[in-house]
Amino acid sequence: MKILSFALLLAISYPITTNAQGEYLIKTQKATTISPNEESEFIATHFKNYKLNEWTPGMRFMVIPNGTDMIISTFCDAETGKDVGNGELKYKIMEYTGSEDTSKGAAHFNFTCDGKNYFHEEGYTKVADFCNKPEAGIATLAYLGDVDTAKELLQGQTLYTRTTDFCRDNENAADGFDPVTLPINTKVTVTAVGVGTREFPVKIVFKDDKGHEYFQDVAISKTNCGMRDDQFIMTLKKNFFPNSFAFTDVNKKSSDDLTNRYKGKSVYLIHSTTMDSDNGPIKIERYKQFIIDDIKKKNDSNYNTVTLTDEKDIKYEKDVTFMRTSVIGDVNGEHEDHFNDLFRIGNLRKKYPQITKDNWDAIAAGQIKIGMTPDECRMAKGNPIRIDRITTKGVEIWFYDKNILEFKGGKLESLK
Repeated sequence: MKILSFALLLAISYPITTNAQGEYLIKTQKATTISPNEESEFIATHFKNYKLNEWTPGMRFMVIPNGTDMIISTFCDAETGKDVGNGELKYKIMEYTGSEDTSKGAAHFNFTCDGKNYFHEEGYTKVADFCNKPEAGIATLAYLGDVDTAKELLQGQTLYTRTTDFCRDNENAADGFDPVTLPINTKVTVTAVGVGTREFPVKIVFKDDKGHEYFQDVAISKTNCGMRDDQFIMTLKKNFFPNSFAFTDVNKKSSDDLTNRYKGKSVYLIHSTTMDSDNGPIKIERYKQFIIDDIKKKNDSNYNTVTLTDEKDIKYEKDVTFMRTSVIGDVNGEHEDHFNDLFRIGNLRKKYPQITKDNWDAIAAGQIKIGMTPDECRMAKGNPIRIDRITTKGVEIWFYDKNILEFKGGKLESLK
């Protein structure tokens, strides 16, 4: 019997459509604000490096073959067991469905694409053994999770170059692009984010203040890049995001810069915290929405006072740091309050307009109620340890340390 090994579902999954790849294939043409963390913090906060044994059903990849991949097939048709040429699958979006050890002593990694099932086979090994290899991965697959996140966070943002070497699309060139040189610390605006290569899956297209457009293929989380960290040196150094781009001008890291980045942006709390108000200190529950009004740097300190307004136009202030430093005792005698430990950019209420006020109050307090959706329960309790599905009955069972949740028809039916 084949034993399927599935990890937890992604918090958000995306459906595959026949033409879905179009939004990822972008070209440079002639002719909002990011989180104020440093580049390494940006990656640590938003981009998880998923090792092969951490892949979960719903993760999406695009088939981007290189020269060698056009000779050696990566996938087999699950129905016939026959090889499928990578040229046939080029630019197709593959959704991961799980892995298995077969009765013939091979490891299979399973995918679906355009309504058909495929698998990648590693012979004479088990899934666990193959996944333990330092560079374990699957050839041709560029991880689209990084592309989606980078598109959401970087498109339209201002960056500063940290290398001199970039590219411009040219279909007549042997490699499809021309190399170009820009001065370090050039101020640029991200105009588009799409798919690059397996090794460097995020293609960042940007323009300078003269309107000239360029691009760089970069790795961010390094998921399935097939490379070790120490390989991102020398000629490949520029293809790691922090070595190509920065969020701030090296000559200007001030409160004015932070205010320009964030003023007017919607944020929400991800942890409860105490803020100052006109009526004195007050505890604010998680998921409360604010608009950032101002950011002022505190004298002789790593902290900035952030002024925020809630939906009732009530103003609050919170001292936060945008630096990871040893500052125990600096804030309320307890711990460092880092911006990214407290806030997320965006309007969570608009993302889930169907959630009632009563349910938001319960979610903020970490409580779940019968009738809640999986999204509501996940925000209240976090990701479950395990999810079981009974597809014939349309039932999902979520397991937590002390609770078991049973969903039917997309609603919480029972809680144990």
